[in-house]
Amino acid sequence: MTKGIHKVHSLVFIALLLMVTVLAGCNSVKTQQTQSSSDNNNQTTTTTITPSSPSTSEPNSSATQAKTVKLTLYFPNADGTALVPDQRTVEVSNQEVIKAIFEELSSPPSGLETPLPKGTILRSAVVKDGVATLNLSSQFRKNFGGGSDAELMTIYSIVDSITNLPDVQSVQFLLEGQKQDGILGNLDTSVPLKSNSSLIRK
Repeated sequence: MTKGIHKVHSLVFIALLLMVTVLAGCNSVKTQQTQSSSDNNNQTTTTTITPSSPSTSEPNSSATQAKTVKLTLYFPNADGTALVPDQRTVEVSNQEVIKAIFEELSSPPSGLETPLPKGTILRSAVVKDGVATLNLSSQFRKNFGGGSDAELMTIYSIVDSITNLPDVQSVQFLLEGQKQDGILGNLDTSVPLKSNSSLIRK
């Protein structure tokens, strides 16, 4: 009788162990499935999210920022005997002040003349060691009307206007990239020219 009871107890104990083992196995499978699902979700998130990048690069603000500049420009009077000062305020980007001066010199005030021969193009302007080197198109000489007085007015209208800039003491003229002994004829332009205040009407 006792042996039978022990046998029953043993069978019950084994059955309980089997149930615990089965339950543990099921929980393990569920845990693995949950972990696998979590890993799959994480993997999907990682592959679908990409870092955003701007479609266009930001411009260099220091290179493009406009600033207000006050200029004193000199225009030939109607009879070509003197230069008359004219104050203007312009907005320019860095390194474009001389370009702005040329644009303004092509628009004289009423009663004054433009010093620039028709079609003149400023191809480049570089300032180094106080010298502004201007590379002008061939139209500067080709379309110049001639005459020694007109030559002085044309050259020194440009020189006096540009040497008003704080970092420019003289102007070197080039024609299509080449120095000229006399870019308009008689006046020596093989060397940088300084301002000539004697031509300015007081």
